Amino acid sequence: MERWARRGPHEPAVECGKERLTFGELWDRSAEVAADVRDMAGHAPGGLVATLFTRGIPGVVAQLGIWRAECAYLPLDPSLPDDRIRTVLSGAGQLGVVAEPEQRRRIPDPDDAGGGAPTSPSPYGGAGDAGTAGGAAYVIYTSGSTGTPKGVAVGHRSLVNLIDWHGRTYGTGPGVRVGAVAGLGFDASAWEVWSTLANGATLVLPEIGVDTADITAITRYLDACTVEQCFLSTPLAEQFFALDAIPGSLRIMTTGGDRLRLYPPADFPVAVFNHYGPTESTVVTTAGSDLRHAPRTGLPSIGRPIANATVRLTDPSGRVIDAPDEEGELWVGGEVLALGYHRDGAMTSERFVRGVDDLTWYRTGDICRWNEVGELEFVERRDSQVSLRGHRVELAEIEQTALDVPGVEQSAATVLPGPDGDPTLLLFHCGAAREDEVRAALAQRLPAYMVPNTIHHVERIPLNANGKIDRGALPAAVLTTSSADVALTGGTTLERMADIWAQYLGHRPDAQDDFFTIGGHSIRAARVTAEVRKQFAVNIGLTVLFSTPVLADYASRVDDLVREGV
Repeated sequence: MERWARRGPHEPAVECGKERLTFGELWDRSAEVAADVRDMAGHAPGGLVATLFTRGIPGVVAQLGIWRAECAYLPLDPSLPDDRIRTVLSGAGQLGVVAEPEQRRRIPDPDDAGGGAPTSPSPYGGAGDAGTAGGAAYVIYTSGSTGTPKGVAVGHRSLVNLIDWHGRTYGTGPGVRVGAVAGLGFDASAWEVWSTLANGATLVLPEIGVDTADITAITRYLDACTVEQCFLSTPLAEQFFALDAIPGSLRIMTTGGDRLRLYPPADFPVAVFNHYGPTESTVVTTAGSDLRHAPRTGLPSIGRPIANATVRLTDPSGRVIDAPDEEGELWVGGEVLALGYHRDGAMTSERFVRGVDDLTWYRTGDICRWNEVGELEFVERRDSQVSLRGHRVELAEIEQTALDVPGVEQSAATVLPGPDGDPTLLLFHCGAAREDEVRAALAQRLPAYMVPNTIHHVERIPLNANGKIDRGALPAAVLTTSSADVALTGGTTLERMADIWAQYLGHRPDAQDDFFTIGGHSIRAARVTAEVRKQFAVNIGLTVLFSTPVLADYASRVDDLVREGV
């Protein structure tokens, strides 16, 4: 970053609407943040400092400034509930927080969060100077199997490896305009930002108000800002393939975070590259070739290891699998590996296996296989961890959080394919607690993507012969449309709207049902909105469904737009 600031101080670094920073200005402003961090009580090189910013230039400046203060940063997404922010800060131990003014009220008292001074992300060592290969660059918190989130510490060495590989592979450099829409607490955000800026390209951020879960809004932003390269999470990429009009400036689209189920059309005007990688291997472990030219047999592959990544497939006995079509657990080694789990040496030792063939390996828990052309294909997760719309989720954390709700005696979470192919997260519980009480409690403590689409009360949770939850025996009928569903009365728009909702929810809703409490989420909301636009020929935004989520109210709003000819 310093090299780019000296070489081209007047070259554009970051844009967000009308606000722009050159590389020289970005470097100067980050120095101010660095000075503030150094002034924090108890500051020491190798500390960990959280950031709490909405998407925009100040958050990028803060992260760079934290590095220049010889610390690592911990990105917090403002969309998280307050309880989740407190849980992460408490689990991270003593640390400072840099936040924009509107978010500062959400920062708990330092005594409640374990102290206010930035401290070392041990046991793997301090952050060190930005040029120190062994130091930590950032800590990303993901869902944890123990019922609490776990922090993955990623080092400068592996981040630089990612940045260099990305620049060489996709030609990201001076003069290239790169978009950024990944979730702010998602590790793909670090990939977007630093593979752009550290390669001298221009980071083009969407303005406040652009809904980064709405593919239509994203497309307008990409077009208006003449973005040439962009990452879209897997569900958004699948929607993007179906658009009638693709921004003319876009040349390269990268995707990842979940299993990709679709290929782009053969005549798609944008090169599409699929990726795989857990947070523990610094965002990207494997990458595929342009999917437009890939053989369309089965699902798209996850490609081959990136530079300085080593992978192997093993069977339960530890035997290495080389033959095509034989399944095994994917192990990852090489310079892509993260440093370990923040403040959890036991889990680090368990998941990062040392000394096998003189290497350290991360056991991903993902089952893969080699295909005939030497590429990896993703098969399934081995354990209860799942991927939901680009986020890693431990079902055990959802279950544990539900068990903390008064009146819940037992709980079990599972994921099943929804009627639209998108995974649906379900929670079953026993006890006296009402479903609305359980949902409200989960919404206060968990990120929105971890709140189950549907919550069901059952008499008992099925167990297998070993006394463990038998997820395969959990009732799947809740996802199917039943003839006993409540029949709707009212105008034609209401009935047609119920049909559209049922298409994506898997059951016919009642007129007073709230979309987001009966299985809806942001991706399904985007699909419903697109279908409403198509069927009713109205220019309705995704935000309408969020502001009027009750079916009858939403149908009435569509009626108004039809009458107004909007």
